[in-house]
Amino acid sequence: MHEFTDGCAAQYKSRHCFGDISQTSDDFGYQHFTRNFFETSHAKGPQDAAGGIIKRQADCAILRGQTQIRTAKDLYEYANSFLTQPRSHCKRRIFRYAETIHRDNRLSFKPVPSIRSLHQVRAIPDSSKGLINISELSCFCVNCCHHMYDQCSNSIKTGGYTEWEMKREYRADAQENEENEQVSLQDDEEEYYMLKVEKSMETLRIDTTDSWGSLFPAGTPVFVVYITTKRTRLFNIVL
Repeated sequence: MHEFTDGCAAQYKSRHCFGDISQTSDDFGYQHFTRNFFETSHAKGPQDAAGGIIKRQADCAILRGQTQIRTAKDLYEYANSFLTQPRSHCKRRIFRYAETIHRDNRLSFKPVPSIRSLHQVRAIPDSSKGLINISELSCFCVNCCHHMYDQCSNSIKTGGYTEWEMKREYRADAQENEENEQVSLQDDEEEYYMLKVEKSMETLRIDTTDSWGSLFPAGTPVFVVYITTKRTRLFNIVL
């Protein structure tokens, strides 16, 4: 199986995605699985446009105070109510809501160094340790196509492959009492967020807008969380 995708960190090129690839042999039975990444803004298709329209319309509706979207179900109900009318060449839009998603394993893994510069990742078959091979450049020479990666004809140009073990990351849930926690980011440019749960769950007495512009009506049970980075000021978000 060969995949070709863009390099979106949230969807295809995060450490958690790489960890998922390391389990591909066990999960799906593939003996050979490779994911290749195009450069930024390449490999876009109709599905990206459709997803972008939904997210943009939802953002605008929230900023205008027309709706409140806090869960996947809220997004589904908004899209089903306001984004199903035919426009342009689209004859019909259908939205399906999945209430739960069954996951066998926790998809949380430790970071991979210089992940943004990588353009090919391969699952290692029958790996009990979650091993992958990573490379800054993709190669499809005759030897690589026949899975003889140690005999790659372009290893001088590509730099060859590096074996990496995807280690799972475990983080205790934030307690209801005061607690500071370091949270890793996908973006290499930011080192970490410092997250502080100010107090136990509370019920809002008045309508509240957090630093992301999300509006929460009075009576909503929430956690108030304060987040900062080394580069930005302190701001708050309501969970």
